[in-house]
Amino acid sequence: MKLKAIRSYMMTTMGGAIVLATVACASVFLAERSVDKLMEADAERAATRFASYLTGNQTALDALLTGVSREADIETAVRDISAASGIANFTIFDDRGTEVFSPRSIRYEWLLRNRPGGTVTGDRLADDYVRRDGSWVALEKRATGDYVVILPLQRDGQRIGFLGVMPDSGRAYGSYVRVLGIAAAVLVGILLTATGIPALIYIQRKRRIEQADERIQFLANHDALTGLLNRKRVQEEADRILATARATRERLTVFFVDLQNLGDINNSLGQPTGDELLRTLANRLRTMPDVGDLAARIGPDDFVLLQRRTTTLAEIDGLAVRLKHALEQDVVIDGHTLQPRICIGAASTPDHGRTFDEVVRHAELALTVHKSHKLGNYVLFDPGMDEEAHRRRTVERMVRTALAEDGFELFYQPIVSARQGTALGFEALIRLPDGAGGYIPPSVFIPIAEARGLIKEIGNWVLREATRQIALWPEPLFVSVNLSAVQFAEDDLLPIIEDALANAGIAGHRLEIEVVESLLLDRRDTVLRQLQDIKALGISIAMDDFGTGYSSLGYLWRFPFDKLKIDQSFMAAFNDGEPNIERILETIIAMGHHMGMKVTTEGVETREQSDVLSRLGCDQLQGYYFGKPMPADRVADTMLRNFAANAQSGMEPQSAVAVAI
Repeated sequence: MKLKAIRSYMMTTMGGAIVLATVACASVFLAERSVDKLMEADAERAATRFASYLTGNQTALDALLTGVSREADIETAVRDISAASGIANFTIFDDRGTEVFSPRSIRYEWLLRNRPGGTVTGDRLADDYVRRDGSWVALEKRATGDYVVILPLQRDGQRIGFLGVMPDSGRAYGSYVRVLGIAAAVLVGILLTATGIPALIYIQRKRRIEQADERIQFLANHDALTGLLNRKRVQEEADRILATARATRERLTVFFVDLQNLGDINNSLGQPTGDELLRTLANRLRTMPDVGDLAARIGPDDFVLLQRRTTTLAEIDGLAVRLKHALEQDVVIDGHTLQPRICIGAASTPDHGRTFDEVVRHAELALTVHKSHKLGNYVLFDPGMDEEAHRRRTVERMVRTALAEDGFELFYQPIVSARQGTALGFEALIRLPDGAGGYIPPSVFIPIAEARGLIKEIGNWVLREATRQIALWPEPLFVSVNLSAVQFAEDDLLPIIEDALANAGIAGHRLEIEVVESLLLDRRDTVLRQLQDIKALGISIAMDDFGTGYSSLGYLWRFPFDKLKIDQSFMAAFNDGEPNIERILETIIAMGHHMGMKVTTEGVETREQSDVLSRLGCDQLQGYYFGKPMPADRVADTMLRNFAANAQSGMEPQSAVAVAI
């Protein structure tokens, strides 16, 4: 991230560095120039003052110019004055520019140093200086960095000689450099502060804007929760890949992945746990694609994986197996071990479509089939699924219409006393009219309703309608209603049942609810509590389809069941002459009685079956032998009347049923 930021601001950084370098160089240059100017001014001032001293001291100047009556004291005084004036050396020239006195020789400094009487080297001033009129001051800078000042000596307006002065610039130069260096550093610091802080604020603000833009751009192309591509971006990338694939005849496969029961996880463990599970699965999904492949989240619990270069069915099978195995590994979140369950549908180009939308739609159809059957690791699209999808959409539309317009119907199948053959109650079975005088079987529309999240609304309608209908029939008849696991999920089943009983004006003992064993496999504590609350209303609770599932005896003592309903498959086995079927039935009936439960057997279709179950002590029987499911008006017109007549006359149930059917 830092490297990216540096690259993003390379030009800005370079520009700032150039500005800072320019300011620093300018400060150094100005400091050097200032020092030079100060040194020049000091040199001129020292030379001018010393010249004024000499011209004002006629005796000393004449002695130095002519060498006549030169006294040691005079020379010493002049030397002292020059030293006090900050002059390292000076030279007196006569009016023709010839050197006549110098305290020491600069040229032969190694040999003559402050020699008494001075030195004369025979040097002459340049003719330019000698011929120059008036008062002037000439300043020269030697290669060593020292300054030399030359100016004429005048008395009463007459030129009497020249003076050359070399100031002692060492200490002054160091002081000036130090002071101006500090001033330059302060100036640079002020400039840096004045420009750097606003520049940093600008850069930070610009970076925040760019980060916000990058985030907006990321969210426009990625799923915010998982970081995978979103539907829009994967569509664009897939279209690009498919355009190339059509030219190269490359085969692509789209895997449509669905996470099962995410809603239950969110309800039981909370939304954050569900989100973390999705992130974990997304991270696992990222490790699956090769370079150039795509992974995306396109729905709350739906993912898409586009795999390139899948040339054979074996490769598709292999990837589906690896995908399912990787995604279904246990996930531990906040101490909870979750076992993701995945369904996968697949479709390939060009066999199952030439556009991404078409292939994804077909992969989703294959997913729907996999979710319905849950067999194998995945389902590969078959063209026949399009017709099935159309049929499912038609059925779904009819289900939604029936819910909106009260278009469902309830059929009622009698539950009779095994000993007396009289009607004790009815099981309510839902039917969906097909609009042509027939009915769509529950085995067809119930799975579609479950897949579309409509089953709870349907179940609530069945509760209301069944209790309304049983209220119209005489006591002690009861009605039995099947409940789905979805109706227990949101923990609002008890008030729904209470409202149904109150609206129908019946007591709880006239309602029986049936649950299947699979309901008890998950969320057992929640289901147990709700069942206990329901039983407290006087409602009977039955375990439906006993013997077809796990049939764990632990459920029978942990849950407050009042009845076992033996699955109709036992009657089919009885008809087929399966050995020991009577003993198995006798054992189940005896076990139920020992645990204080009544036992009902479903699927009774013959007199022989009825007689055997009655002899084994079964309490209640249900099946076509006693009556097929029928609308409420036929139950009222025939079934109840015939059973009442049968009870009075002693007619066998078969005769009564024959009249009813």
